[in-house]
Amino acid sequence: MTTQTGTIRAARLTDRQALIDLSQRAHAAGDAHRRSLGVPAPTTTRPGISLATLIPTWLPLRPPSVHLVAESDGRLVGSCRAIEEPHRDDWVITELDASDGPMAAEVRWALLQALIEEGAKKNVGRYFAACSDVRENLELFGQASFMAYAQEEILYLAAASERGPRSWLRKLVAREGRSRSQSNGAREAGSPTHSTEHWGETHALDDRHVTLQPAGAPDAWHLFDLWTHATPPAIARIEGYSAADWDSVGHEAIVPRSSLSPILQITEVDAWLMPHDQRAGGFAQHGACRESPHYLRFLIRDGTDGVAFLRALLDAIGPDAATAGLLAPVRTYESTGMRAASGVGFLAIGRVTLLVREVRALVRQPAMVPAH
Repeated sequence: MTTQTGTIRAARLTDRQALIDLSQRAHAAGDAHRRSLGVPAPTTTRPGISLATLIPTWLPLRPPSVHLVAESDGRLVGSCRAIEEPHRDDWVITELDASDGPMAAEVRWALLQALIEEGAKKNVGRYFAACSDVRENLELFGQASFMAYAQEEILYLAAASERGPRSWLRKLVAREGRSRSQSNGAREAGSPTHSTEHWGETHALDDRHVTLQPAGAPDAWHLFDLWTHATPPAIARIEGYSAADWDSVGHEAIVPRSSLSPILQITEVDAWLMPHDQRAGGFAQHGACRESPHYLRFLIRDGTDGVAFLRALLDAIGPDAATAGLLAPVRTYESTGMRAASGVGFLAIGRVTLLVREVRALVRQPAMVPAH
């Protein structure tokens, strides 16, 4: 495909180094959130956390995927990628970059148009995207009939090396050392209860203890119930999950949707839930990532102890996440989750807007099929 900005074509393996260089230039610039999607955070707020550092651009994130590039005068000037969502005819746009120059906006527009045309050939039903909340991105997607439907706050719990000698990793290791020594010798009667001082609290650990259990397919209905409780009906209709979609949460970081799970190279997934009055009071999905901060997505029911739930999660996921740091996307309407995250030390590093483009109306219930 040839446009005024050059040629749009499929990416090739031989583009590997050129794509790496393009991604690094686009995301290292001061206006990176204006010439890229700007996820997970603007470069100015957290220089070490950008798409260029989280994933190698030339590799598909999870197959199948489509990757288009813009070429002008023998040089790559733009890159656009999308992945197909399993079990659905939806695509998620994960990258839309352009090199610095007066035609950057036109390059991105041409790539986005080409991607939509490619999806039309494959009967894609919906396109999802997440981008930084700046005019350049919102106008670009608005011109392509995308609609903003939610926002996510990107929270970051710094790696142990970034938080000094009083980091939670060091305290955790010290506590585990004490536990091992106690298991080797008899614990003296009347010894003081362990405290949660390493989380910035003075409550006794026994007073703040919550029970976690692994989450999997048997818990799908309870997790769907929790998500329905935490999600406004209008957004729930757009994302369109059913209870069956929650079967795979223990081994796939696909449900629930977030801005980060499609772009991170997650190598292993664990999930937990917190029982509460015969329902799920909390849910968390942890993804271990290679050479980048780990991923944590959680939902917390109103009226539960969200801080204690997240403390228990940090204990459960272990020291590897503490070494790497944690990225947690939290929807802005999830006020209970935001308060709990703040209570255990997460800091906001950016906000992104979630967008959707509906290609056709989807018939989801048999009752909606016209009678003949």
